Amino acid sequence: MEPKISILTPVWNGLPYIKECINSVLKQDFQDWELVVSDNGSSDGTLEYLDSLADKRIRVIKQTGNIGIMANVNFLFQQSSAPLSYILCADDYFIGTKALSTVIKFWQQAPAEVGFVTYNPAVPTKYPIQHLEYQVLPEFIKPGQADSWFLIFGNFCGNLSCMSVRTELVNKTSGFDLAFPSAGDFEFWSRLARITGMAVQRDEIVYVRRHEKVASNYMNLKGEGFQQHVQIYEKILNTLAADSKLKRKELINYFNYEICSYHYRVAIKAASKGHFTYLKRLLQAQSPILWPLQRRPYLFSFSLRNKRQRLTYPMAQQLLKNQSI
Repeated sequence: MEPKISILTPVWNGLPYIKECINSVLKQDFQDWELVVSDNGSSDGTLEYLDSLADKRIRVIKQTGNIGIMANVNFLFQQSSAPLSYILCADDYFIGTKALSTVIKFWQQAPAEVGFVTYNPAVPTKYPIQHLEYQVLPEFIKPGQADSWFLIFGNFCGNLSCMSVRTELVNKTSGFDLAFPSAGDFEFWSRLARITGMAVQRDEIVYVRRHEKVASNYMNLKGEGFQQHVQIYEKILNTLAADSKLKRKELINYFNYEICSYHYRVAIKAASKGHFTYLKRLLQAQSPILWPLQRRPYLFSFSLRNKRQRLTYPMAQQLLKNQSI
């Protein structure tokens, strides 16, 4: 008999955190689950720990080498035997004993058109656009209506460990695109939201750990994620420009002022330490949604003045008003 939900855990050199991750699954009050762990070529003792697990609901699969995060997540979905899946990365863990109960209860009551859900416990912050997200992001977003939210708030789905999805949708849509090694989650959720509904739940069910070895740190040291973001936003802006009251120029300006200026701040910080690759990548990038090269230097000063989103907050408000969302 198949379990009701598959917990999918990609891991690479996950000690010591994976122990807390797996223990958090074992202590859940909802017990009709399977845990599928795919090791991506660990060499730090993770494999020895995984070999010690005796629970029959836990399946451990060992890759012969590191196939990358997105390929590993795709592989896990192919191994899932439940109609529902929850991604729980090895660094992270479920909070308390009722996390899975909360997820299952949601799916029992969810509209049929909802294909995935993010458990995004975003709270009001000193950053006004993030605060705005907390205020206005709806609980349910209909199929094809998420692009406006992704433009204004970025990847509001958050970490992979915040996500639950109907398993068949991942396998039917070719899964996470390997051309986006550091932004594949953003690309996939924005693509999936064009064909299925999504939900935003504020329950705090997972702890997302931040540490110096987290993948988002080492995968973007030289601005690798910037060009991936540009490609993702090209699709978002093209979709919005086709259906929206907004003019393409306004969409492009918001992207450059808010999204690109963030990358400029990071690049300037790297350059101050003698690392210029990130900055060169920004200046050499080509895309119809990027400002012309002669205009980009303006983003140096703008990005530093917009650290708290005060300059782009009115733009976000105007986009919301014009979109009537």
